[in-house]
Amino acid sequence: MISRLFNVVAFRRPRTDDGSDAPRTPGVERERRAALSALSALGARGLTLALSLIVVPLTLHYLGPERYGMWFTISSMIALLSFADLGIGYGLLNSVTRSIAFGDAIRAQRQISSAFLLLVILASALVVLLIATYAVVPWPRALGVMSSTAKAEAGPSVAIFIAIFLAGLPLSVGTQVRVARQEAYRAHATAAAGNLVSVVALLLVIMTHQGVPALVVAMAGPPALASVLNALVLFRRDAPELMPSPGFADLRLGLQLLRAGFLFLVLQLAITIAFSTDTIVLAQILGPEAVAEYGVAFRLFTIPIGLIAIGLSPLWPAYGEAIARGDIDWARTTLRRSLKTALMLSVPVSFIFVALGTPIIAIWVGGTVTPSFPLLLGLGIWTVQSSIGQSVAMLLNGADEVRLQAFAAGLMAVANLALSIWLTSRFGTSGVIWGTVITYGALVLVPMALYVPRVLKQIDPLERPSATV
Repeated sequence: MISRLFNVVAFRRPRTDDGSDAPRTPGVERERRAALSALSALGARGLTLALSLIVVPLTLHYLGPERYGMWFTISSMIALLSFADLGIGYGLLNSVTRSIAFGDAIRAQRQISSAFLLLVILASALVVLLIATYAVVPWPRALGVMSSTAKAEAGPSVAIFIAIFLAGLPLSVGTQVRVARQEAYRAHATAAAGNLVSVVALLLVIMTHQGVPALVVAMAGPPALASVLNALVLFRRDAPELMPSPGFADLRLGLQLLRAGFLFLVLQLAITIAFSTDTIVLAQILGPEAVAEYGVAFRLFTIPIGLIAIGLSPLWPAYGEAIARGDIDWARTTLRRSLKTALMLSVPVSFIFVALGTPIIAIWVGGTVTPSFPLLLGLGIWTVQSSIGQSVAMLLNGADEVRLQAFAAGLMAVANLALSIWLTSRFGTSGVIWGTVITYGALVLVPMALYVPRVLKQIDPLERPSATV
């Protein structure tokens, strides 16, 4: 197993009996692209995390607990805004993956053009909505801030963040097409460059003593520009035959992609409610200082969660392409390997972070916040749960088996929000993560464990798509 993994990572072809390179099978090529995407993403993410270890304590000391809690809450809104495309991106990913598997570039271009048109319409409508509602939303109250400085910064910071996100929304099709082509490593490279520039910009903002709105620009602006660069390179150099074109755009096809991605939207929205409302619950019940305590500890545990997610994400289009070609044995084998690898990574790292999290965070941020042991333990268990759930979700997403995930995540979102509010009121900051641990285990992981064997047994290769969808 070790030698095989080395060969995949080193992109070596298997050898025949006479020592020559064996022909590269679709399964091996699939693994090569997935490994390349995972390794490039891990390298880029590792660089960004290393730089963020410097930025987080500097930002916390610069802003103070209240304004840092507000900034962390705003930065968490990226998950809340990620469903603004109404599932079109995920519908496009699966549809383009199948078109590419069947070598139908014309159909793929029609899908991309139609998705781009619909996203332009959506982004424009949301900009109008933001302008119409900005003056009537009590932003300081929503973010739980009390000081005059934080109140003055709350509204502009949120508006800037949302505006930058919506400006880049249509060109997010470039990232989905990269993933569908199993070229996520190229998107990771440009994203890493954007994150690097973002970290440098954050340091400059701190050095020049700017406010939270400037921090938001530094945080969100460079990644958005990196997404634009990725789309330009993709459609002008790497795959000009897929470039969005008004002549290929079809609003009806865009609506069909919307319907295809609707369950992904429900799933995404449910996950967002379940996992991204923790800071809002803490801000409303305990105040921004609790958000800062939770935020610093959460940042620590996002290291293993993020790295595992990066390693697993290239498997989504790989599963989709394998199933479309009828390579079900590869899908089964890859699922077993991904689960084993995710557990081998998440369990020991979570144990170390739970046992040594307090001194690590004290060294990291200088004792400004001190997370409790129940909070660290809950985050550790959640890290292991997340690694299992992500491994299984990649297979189900690639197989277009989203209905159960959406239903389970919807139940979990409602139960998690209610339970987190109750636990936080009784036990403090750790209540939000324990609400997640309990509901995710009972309402998501258990149904997945019962459903996946049935999927693997009954799944059939996808039929060649029709001309319209």
